[in-house]
Amino acid sequence: MKKNMNKIMIIDDHPIIHDGLKTLLASEEHLEICSTASSADDALSKLSDGCPDLAIVDLSLGDMDGTYLIPQLKKIQPELKVLVYTMSEEKLFAERTASAGADGYVMKTSPPTTLKEAIRTVLDGGLYFTPETIERIMKKREGQIGTPGTLMDNLSNRELDIFNLIGQGLDSVSISGKLSISKNTVDTHRINIKNKLGLPNGKAVERLAYEVIQKGKVPK
Repeated sequence: MKKNMNKIMIIDDHPIIHDGLKTLLASEEHLEICSTASSADDALSKLSDGCPDLAIVDLSLGDMDGTYLIPQLKKIQPELKVLVYTMSEEKLFAERTASAGADGYVMKTSPPTTLKEAIRTVLDGGLYFTPETIERIMKKREGQIGTPGTLMDNLSNRELDIFNLIGQGLDSVSISGKLSISKNTVDTHRINIKNKLGLPNGKAVERLAYEVIQKGKVPK
């Protein structure tokens, strides 16, 4: 192993992402992918074996949402850096992942150079979020009230997960299967989302979710 090598674990339930990141980072002489995991359980079991410096984590895992996984990773290895790499809209999830312990957030639609920059920044001890998100993170850490949030802040983590999946075009049955919860539970969350966002019906929830998730238009 080369001196000063930074070891990386990839946690994503799509093997094509594993292969793509291996190819992307192969030319980075100070980076080495030491392990990959396709589920939260797999990642937790492998973490102590690989001793990575950085975990690249997707938010949409089959057995557990990445927001819930991040604190568990940090509990096992407190010094671990965590970079979220996901299709989920940054405006919705970045601050919540930061509160969970993430050090950075990159959307999979970003160019490869952005991901490389984020990896370097996080490994160097910095944060890699939008300036607005970093401002709110720092103010919260300093005990300040912070800047005003968005309407989406009214939703719980689980409700936001479901809102995100609605925006991806999934119905209640598909969401229940993806999150391993009952359809009735999904429907109850959908009602709560409708009420918290002040929307008249389920169709309005679907329209707003599409605007937010597909077009990045987050209402204030």
